[in-house]
Amino acid sequence: MPGRSHQTTVILARHGETEWNLSGRIQGYGDSPLTPLGGEQSRRVAERVASMKISAVYASSSGRARDMGELIAAQHGLPVTLVEDLRERCYGCYEGLTLAEIREKDGAALAKWLSHPNREQLAPPGGETQAEMSQRVMAAVRDITARHPGETVAVATHGGPIKSIVFAILDIPTTAWDRTWVTNGSLTTIRGTPDDLRVACFNDTCHLDSVATRPRSIEG
Repeated sequence: MPGRSHQTTVILARHGETEWNLSGRIQGYGDSPLTPLGGEQSRRVAERVASMKISAVYASSSGRARDMGELIAAQHGLPVTLVEDLRERCYGCYEGLTLAEIREKDGAALAKWLSHPNREQLAPPGGETQAEMSQRVMAAVRDITARHPGETVAVATHGGPIKSIVFAILDIPTTAWDRTWVTNGSLTTIRGTPDDLRVACFNDTCHLDSVATRPRSIEG
């Protein structure tokens, strides 16, 4: 592992809760407004990192992540660089729908997807696989890391991309995908160089108390 002076610290922040998170609708490339709780979560993330020496702020181009990126950037007088490859996994024709609505619309296709022994390697109709998402997200994170050697940067993104980064670094099989969770407004920290990244902290929610969290909302 290179010396600390050459390591980049990347703080990955999941966006605040959205209306679709709360109602159980799949988001993916789609988008929906933050709930009041989601707005509070985003503000608390920005306050949490306000005292850190952050050199740059990046965000997914989806509105829910961009909003958090802008709050973080405002604390440091920085612009937000939008990166499309940091977006959530594309769920194709499932986006904007609940599982019940998808089941009513095309129960056979949904059953095939849900029953697949490794469904993260199976793309929803018109969407992308988890492996495809992971490939683009990891490429984006390595590029960001290369741009900021020895610096700390913030990245506002989504639950799926954050989980895919952790899984890729730790070489966790995607069959374990449903055994982990990334909370809205949580922070995950990775550190290292483009070719040697380590997970320093996963799903940190110490800046969120019981008022600013829900047990679980749909990922996206």
